[in-house]
Amino acid sequence: MKKMLLTSRCWLYAVAVLALLTSCASSKKSTSSQQYMNKQYKELKNVLNEAEVSIIKDSLKVIFPNNVLFASSSDQLRDEIKPTFSHFADVLNKYDKTKILITGHTDNTGTAAYNRELSERRAESTKRLLGQYQVNNDRMFTWGQSDRDPIATNDTEAGKAKNRRVEFVILYDVKQ
Repeated sequence: MKKMLLTSRCWLYAVAVLALLTSCASSKKSTSSQQYMNKQYKELKNVLNEAEVSIIKDSLKVIFPNNVLFASSSDQLRDEIKPTFSHFADVLNKYDKTKILITGHTDNTGTAAYNRELSERRAESTKRLLGQYQVNNDRMFTWGQSDRDPIATNDTEAGKAKNRRVEFVILYDVKQ
């Protein structure tokens, strides 16, 4: 129960941070911003066919498949994912009226302090790679989630691999 409350609280903080960073006011969004995001969604689905791309209210969420991003205890993206990130960056650059929140995650191996720091390094490493592909750093924000939001069990190696990830939340920037 305590872990569920902590996870819920983390998501509330994430929503608050996203709202502040992007100055999004969904009630003021026009149909053109929704069309813009829908168009970007379709292009991401087409380009990133191995990734999970979804629309959540006024934002897009991108999660790459398990076991392709990071080895255990590593913040270095695997070489085989880099060409995919190049295509991802191309779409992000084409749709430059958005902000990108990159959240790093870990499995539950190690101490809480170590996992927090590792998740932050994973998010920063991903931001640097996208920056190498010309995605503007001012559009990207990072946040380390540690092991607070697992998407699979940490009782198996396969589950731990799924939890070693970064997630992307893409929001329309109303200041554009």
